[in-house]
Amino acid sequence: MSESTSSTGTEIQGMPIANIALAEIINEVTGQKYYFDTAEKADIKPDLSKGKEDILRVKNRIIAMNRTDDICIGYDIKLTDNTFPPELMCLVDGGTMSSNGYEGPEIGVAVNKVPFTLNLYSEEKDYDSSTIKYVKFGFKHNKGTPVEFKFEDGKFYVPEFESHGRPKKGEKPVYVEYVDSLPTAIIPAPIVTTVPNPPTPTNPDSSKGTPGVTVGTDCKVTWTFADAVNDADVTAANFKVTKKSDGSVVTGNVTMDTTKKIITFVPTGISAGVTYEATAASIRKADNSGNTTAVTVEFTTA
Repeated sequence: MSESTSSTGTEIQGMPIANIALAEIINEVTGQKYYFDTAEKADIKPDLSKGKEDILRVKNRIIAMNRTDDICIGYDIKLTDNTFPPELMCLVDGGTMSSNGYEGPEIGVAVNKVPFTLNLYSEEKDYDSSTIKYVKFGFKHNKGTPVEFKFEDGKFYVPEFESHGRPKKGEKPVYVEYVDSLPTAIIPAPIVTTVPNPPTPTNPDSSKGTPGVTVGTDCKVTWTFADAVNDADVTAANFKVTKKSDGSVVTGNVTMDTTKKIITFVPTGISAGVTYEATAASIRKADNSGNTTAVTVEFTTA
């Protein structure tokens, strides 16, 4: 059996689905839809019931031949580099959601997993790389296999996920459909980390070379010097934010204004409910008249 969509250059049998723009799983009991990140390519292999060939031969003559064809009874789908929310991990892995989070299936006990429909949306591109339309590949009545995972940023990172779709009597093993647009995924609002009670801003002290420090409610830290500083010393090592509990460094960007007096740190990897320390190290002044004085301030996020 061979099914293909030649206009996308994508074949089903024994070939990958490429340019995946969206992956969707639908709980076939509740109808709940989940959208998740995955690699651009999926490997799809048919599960075949092999036919056979019987030949009645007498010496050098074939008297009769009976041949039966292979029959496709479903597809095995392999997805890589997946990111599952806990609720989706529960569905594909067979665990349960509790008041404290996700609990995996009990060891040594067979799990009756809930079937789901897997839809993969592939982009059909024009010569200028613009999207013409999408091709939806639908596989019904899937059940997943136990997965290897890591937990990062509130989601499960699953390097490799295998799903096995087995249609019921009268159904097709795969449904291929052209659609003009992707389904609208319900994307939760991003979590915004703030500093509800920032420390009182300080002013620069030219006699000591101490910068004034301001921590904004948006977690941005600004150091203001009375005198210009040496721009070669304005580095992430000298102007940084660290977690107070273990000293781990927060990722972010350090910039300096044209006067060489105002240094700004904008964090890109800061968490809520954590106490941090913003530190400006002692660095050289621009006129080589001496060094500035180091200063550290503390703030807590929410």
